[in-house]
Amino acid sequence: MIFVYIIIFLVLLPAGLLAGGLQDFFHLSKYEKWWVFTHPFLAHKAFVITKEAKFETEKMVQDSTLDHDRFGGQIDAFRHCYWMARLAQIMKVKKALQLGKAHEKANYLSFRKNKFDEEGILPDSISGAMDLFNNNVGVAIGCNFRGNTKEEIKKIIIKGIVEGKMIVILKNESGKYVDCSGNPIPVEQKNRWGIPKCLVRSNQSHSP
Repeated sequence: MIFVYIIIFLVLLPAGLLAGGLQDFFHLSKYEKWWVFTHPFLAHKAFVITKEAKFETEKMVQDSTLDHDRFGGQIDAFRHCYWMARLAQIMKVKKALQLGKAHEKANYLSFRKNKFDEEGILPDSISGAMDLFNNNVGVAIGCNFRGNTKEEIKKIIIKGIVEGKMIVILKNESGKYVDCSGNPIPVEQKNRWGIPKCLVRSNQSHSP
């Protein structure tokens, strides 16, 4: 069986990932590469949607509807929810969620290596929990609205964020992470995996 996967992978890789950018493939973690390897027929579609999610997120940063916060805020929630919703429109739920989990495993690996992510942030457990929750919401949206356009999906997600259906990480008015009591995170805990950040509903991004 593994031999069959290798043959399929080698045949489809040039037509799929090479068309989108082989360099991006080599930047993936071992977990994400394994997902690509075991889902060769979906790999290129997933690559295209991943690029699309990043593009739509950048557009939302310029929009005044959400909070402009890429790091644990509404924009961050939008990116993960949109990504999973669009993936769930083209593939089975299990496969979409597996890709999302592979991405979070990659974040833990980055933390272990003290390697900052593409946004310049060192991953932590609370950020991972936030992403997985929003991934699940996104998958549900994608499943329930498979026939909708990407613009319609985008509007559904934005509405959900404004109504508090996703989760974000609590910050104070200065944009600094705080615990659930509103106290700033001590400097000595900022590079821990189990940093005591606080998850709240996506319409409650700041502490009172």
